Amino acid sequence: MKRIVYTLAQVLGLIAAWYAADRLSAWSGLPFSGGVVGLIIMVLLLQSGVLRPSAIEHGADWLLSNMLLFFIPLVVSVVQFTGLLEQDGLRLFAAIGIGFICVMLATAFTVEWVCRFERGRKLRRLREARAAA
Repeated sequence: MKRIVYTLAQVLGLIAAWYAADRLSAWSGLPFSGGVVGLIIMVLLLQSGVLRPSAIEHGADWLLSNMLLFFIPLVVSVVQFTGLLEQDGLRLFAAIGIGFICVMLATAFTVEWVCRFERGRKLRRLREARAAA
C-alpha cells in the first residue's frame, strides 16, 4: 500500500510539473509546447542534483508502462474521422511520420549529449580525486 501511495504521489508530481511547464509556455508565448519546456526544466533539475532520479522513478515507470491508455483517444478520433483520412490521409501520415522521426532524433541526441556530459563530469571528478591523492 505504501508503494502505491508513493507511486501515486510521484505521478501527481509529474502531472503538476507538466501543467506548470505548460502554463509557463503559454504565459511566456514560447513557440514550443509545455512538454518541451518541462523536459528542459526536468533535465536541468536532474543534472543540477536538485531533483534525484529516485524522486520520480516509480511514477515515471508507471506512466511509461501504461502509456497505451493515453493513445485510446487517438484511436477513437481515427475511427470518427475516416473521411478526413480518406481525403488527406497521405499528407497527415507524412506529417506524423516526419514529426515522429524529428522527436525521436531530438530525444536520442539529447540523451546522448546528457550521457556524454555526465561521463565527462565523472571523469573530471575521478582525475581530480587521483591528482589530490
